[in-house]
Amino acid sequence: MGTHPNSRRTQFKKGEMRGAAQHNYVPIGSERISKDGYLERKVNDDHPTPARRWIGVHRLVWEAANGPIPRGHVVCFLPGRKTSEVEKITLDAVELVSRVELARRNHPVSRSPELAKLVQLKGAITRQVNRIAREAKEQES
Repeated sequence: MGTHPNSRRTQFKKGEMRGAAQHNYVPIGSERISKDGYLERKVNDDHPTPARRWIGVHRLVWEAANGPIPRGHVVCFLPGRKTSEVEKITLDAVELVSRVELARRNHPVSRSPELAKLVQLKGAITRQVNRIAREAKEQES
């Protein structure tokens, strides 16, 4: 049994956009604000993962002046300088930090001792709840 004569006519053709993709398409160079509030710019259409087609403008600014970001590092805004206004995203508003330093900065202890204690207590409660649930499940078996 062969294919229907019209099947070739209706098959997807590479490089051709239809439906929602056609309506949602934006050209390279377009900008958007990410869910985290960062201004991003579309840099290509070819990446298989749509999210990887967009790069933070703060990262592009740093790379234009300094070259590729070294492995294990990230570009972030200086404290109090985060913005989504393109004219305010300048080289003096961003810095290169290691992922270790970024984790240290974002750790609850660096924010306040009270917050750190709450995070620790939440973890202890979660572990107890998980232990009780696990034991109940084992008794059912």
